[in-house]
Amino acid sequence: MGKKHGMLIALEKIVEQFAGEEVMKKVREGSEDILENTDSKEKALWMRGAMERLDKLVDEGTRFRIMENCGFGCAQMNRGAIDEAVTKRKKFKTADEFIEAEQKKPAKGTRLLREGSVLYQYYTPQSYGVRCYCEMVAATEENISPTYCHCSKGFVKKLWEAVLEKPVEVDLIQSAISGAKECKFAIHI
Repeated sequence: MGKKHGMLIALEKIVEQFAGEEVMKKVREGSEDILENTDSKEKALWMRGAMERLDKLVDEGTRFRIMENCGFGCAQMNRGAIDEAVTKRKKFKTADEFIEAEQKKPAKGTRLLREGSVLYQYYTPQSYGVRCYCEMVAATEENISPTYCHCSKGFVKKLWEAVLEKPVEVDLIQSAISGAKECKFAIHI
């Protein structure tokens, strides 16, 4: 018997916090079978269903806040990636120099464009042979509600706030797991 998946535990707590216990119980239906060692496709299909239930039960603003807060948690769990970006940023005198360098030589599966005070960050998970970088949904071939992608929005927000050392606002423009060719976020710096 395996351990319940950490992402699901976090999702349950956040749904309960923002939408109440009854909604949380409905969203988590079937989650008792989703463990750390559960097959990737099974995890993805369960998450797809959970997002469908969340979409039906909760207004748009609340469900986006729920998933954005999941992304904040993901940023904590993946602190190494954020610390690496901050270390890279510190090699440049200014944030602008860092952004210019990132535009010229982006990491595999990403690209960055700047238009004035807005950065457009693109993720192309297909470059790694998956539809999403998140292991909870990467294995599905079916589209998942864009609600789920507000988790990535939360992660992107925490990443850029750490790198730029100031608050930023992030908009989710499109996502690969919802049918687009790539994910696109607007970061308002």
